[in-house]
Amino acid sequence: MENSKYDKYLQYVGGVRFWIVAIGVIISMAALKQASHIINIILVAAFFTAVSLSPLNWLKKKGVPKWLATTIVVFSIILIFGLIGLLIGESVNNFMDKLPTLQAQFDSFATKTNNQLANLGIINANDNILSNITGKSLLPMVAPVASGFGSVLSGSALIFIIFIFMIAESDQFAKKLSYISADSSQHSVQMIKQIRNYFGIKTLTSLSTGILVGVSLYILGVQFALLWGFLAFILNFIPSIGSFIAAIPAILLALVLNGPMIALIAMIIYLVINTVIGNVIEPQLMGRNLGISPLVVFLSMMLFGYILGPVGMLIATPLAIVLKIIFDSREVTRGLGILIGDGREIEESED
Repeated sequence: MENSKYDKYLQYVGGVRFWIVAIGVIISMAALKQASHIINIILVAAFFTAVSLSPLNWLKKKGVPKWLATTIVVFSIILIFGLIGLLIGESVNNFMDKLPTLQAQFDSFATKTNNQLANLGIINANDNILSNITGKSLLPMVAPVASGFGSVLSGSALIFIIFIFMIAESDQFAKKLSYISADSSQHSVQMIKQIRNYFGIKTLTSLSTGILVGVSLYILGVQFALLWGFLAFILNFIPSIGSFIAAIPAILLALVLNGPMIALIAMIIYLVINTVIGNVIEPQLMGRNLGISPLVVFLSMMLFGYILGPVGMLIATPLAIVLKIIFDSREVTRGLGILIGDGREIEESED
C-alpha cells in the first residue's frame, strides 16, 4: 500500500530526466559559447597534438630518444603552423583590401548574367539572385573562415604552450588508465592508435590537396592561390562536403576575373585532385572506413560554428571522427558509432 502512493508519480520520472538532460545540454552550450575563445585555443592545441602523434611515433620507432623526438616534433609544428599563420594572415589582409573591388566585379558579372537569364525567361528581371549569393554573401564569408583559423595560428602563444604539455604527456595517458582499469587501458591504446593513424594520414592527404590546388591555381593565374590552397588543406578535414565548399569561391573568382575557360579548368583540377586523393589514395592508406554521415557533418558544423565561430566549424568534424573512433573501440557504444557513420559498415556487413 505504501508503494502504491507513489506509483502515479513514477510515470513522470522519465520525462523529468529528459528535461534535466536537455537543460543541462543547453546550459553547457551557453557556457561553451561564453568561453569560446579559450575553448578554441584548447581545441586547436588538441588538433596539433593529434597531428603530431604519428610523426612522434615514427621518430621513436627509428630509435630517436623520446625527449629528442618530442623536441623535433614540437619545434617543427610551431615553425610550420606559425609560418602558415603569418602567410595566411597576409593573404587574408590582401583579400580584404581588394574585397570591395571584387564585390563590384562580382555584381557586374551577376547583373549581366541575370539579364541574360531574364531574356531567356528563366528568372524575373528584378531578381538579382546571383549578386546576392556571390558578391554579398559568399565572398565576405571566405575571410572569416580563413582568418579565424589563421589568426589563431599566428597570434596565440598559449596554443603552443598547451600543445607542448599535451604532447609531453601523450604517452602517460594509457599508463594512467591502466592503473584505473586494465580494460580501459586496452581500449585507450587502441583508440589512440586509431586517432594517430587517422590524423597522420589525413594531414598528409590534406596537405597534398592544398599544395596541388594552390600550385595549380597559381599556374592558371587565379588570384589568391595561396588562400585557396589553404582553404583546400583545412576544409579537406571535413569529409563529403569540405572539398566542395573550398572549391566554390575559387571557381567563381576564376569565372569572373579569368573567364569561363579558366574556371572550367579550375573545376576539373579540383575534381581530379579530390577524386584521386579522397576516393583512391586516402581509403587505401586508411585501411578501414571511418566515414561520418554527411548529415552529422553538416549539423555539427552548424552547431559548433554557432557556439565557437569559424574555428568551431573546422574542428567540428575532426571531433566527430574522434567520437566515432571512441564509440567503435568499445562494444557497448559501437551502435552509436554506426549511427553517426555514413552507412558503409552496414553495407560491408550485409555483403
